[in-house]
Amino acid sequence: MITSTSTLSPLGDTQFGFRHLAIQTTIDQAERAHRIVSTMERASFDERANAAWADCVELFDDTINKLNRSVSSTNVESFEDAQTWLSAAVANHLTCQNGFIELNSSSHLTSLPSMWGNFSELLGNSLAINKAASVEVAATLSTKPSSGRRLLADKSFPTWVMAADRKLLQSSTVAADIVVAKDGSGNYKTISEAVAASVKLRSGTKRFVIHVKAGLYSENVEITRSMKNLMFIGDGIDSTIVTGSKNVQDGSTTFRSATFGKFVQILKTIFLVA
Repeated sequence: MITSTSTLSPLGDTQFGFRHLAIQTTIDQAERAHRIVSTMERASFDERANAAWADCVELFDDTINKLNRSVSSTNVESFEDAQTWLSAAVANHLTCQNGFIELNSSSHLTSLPSMWGNFSELLGNSLAINKAASVEVAATLSTKPSSGRRLLADKSFPTWVMAADRKLLQSSTVAADIVVAKDGSGNYKTISEAVAASVKLRSGTKRFVIHVKAGLYSENVEITRSMKNLMFIGDGIDSTIVTGSKNVQDGSTTFRSATFGKFVQILKTIFLVA
């Protein structure tokens, strides 16, 4: 078990610099790809191609964010997080391409073959280099004396769940900031309305709790990166039901078909948005 939380990298300057350079090079290519995709000539695009294009613009923006978080990692814990972020960047890249393929619009990508190939290779290299660095950091730290500080271990929760959130999840009662009820007995009738309102109502870094009462909610809820520290509580797996009907046959990409959009972790009937 790793007990050190030092932010000083045990890697040599050359090794650490190589990792940093690899990810930074990938960021540069991601930013270039984002510019190219954002300014693509779309006069020949139909509605489906435009839907796939919009996905790509958003996905590359998120990829740049993930890569910047990865390059700023300086210790073993954040190296492990970086592996997740880099994996998400790979998934974003594939999702962008798949959107065009799903909607029979892949011909619009033929002018960008070298960019797609180079970027895929850079992402794969960054993932492999970060993995090797993470293993070496862990091995080096395991041979050092303990600093006296120990990470809290609670196998009932994933490591990314913070102590304050664990208390919330273990509590029998959680006070909701706003309530969603389809029958009109709450603050809002739809989850999407509540999520939009939370942007203005929430403050600080504490969890903003949205209680979704029992009912069938036919909507696709979009959670953006700016909507931080949200917590959704339902009335039970058979009581609070959220369902959407978007699909590729109707002109939606798989990326847009999720009932609850990206950046959501699900725990039982509780949703924690990081």
